[in-house]
Formats: sequence, C-alpha cells, structure tokens
Amino acid sequence: MASKPASVVILETLSKKWTLRLLDSLNNAPKKRFNQLVDELTGISPKTLSERLLELTKYRVLDKKYFAERPPRVEYSLTPKGKELVMCFRHIDSFSKRW
Repeated sequence: MASKPASVVILETLSKKWTLRLLDSLNNAPKKRFNQLVDELTGISPKTLSERLLELTKYRVLDKKYFAERPPRVEYSLTPKGKELVMCFRHIDSFSKRW
C-alpha cells in the first residue's frame, strides 16, 4: 500500500476541527499553556485540544517545552515550520479577499 503524499497528510490534519483556530491562537502569542488555549478556544474539549497538540507536535509544527517546576508547567509554541505554515494561510486569505 502506497503512503499518502505529504500534501494530503497536512491537508487532512489542517481540516480537523479546531486545528486552524489553534494555530491562529499560537500565532498571536509566542507561547501558551494548555489552560490558556482551553480558555481562548471557547468550546474545545480538553481531550480534543490534547489530540490536536499531540498531532501538531508530532509533525513538528508545534514545540512543547517542559519546565521542571511544582506544579509542572508545559508551554506550546509554533516552530519555524509552523510559522511558515501560518504564512500560507495569509496568502490564502489575500487570495480570497482579492477574488
């Protein structure tokens, strides 16, 4: 069985509910914690947010940084790859406004 082209994989990932809003949220701040994202993305369940964060981290679109503190702290941010991906959305936005 042939593997899917990279473009298909990324489009499938981006088309999942909450993914684009999550990326937009992280694009508007250098880093955010899990609860900040839950509060900002009104209506998202913690389970869905965890799934999206895990998937985007797996594809190296997001970076997950652990801090050895009590209580433990984790911050999420866009990687350079994620920032470039968000730039693609800006081009699509410009296209849609133009046409």
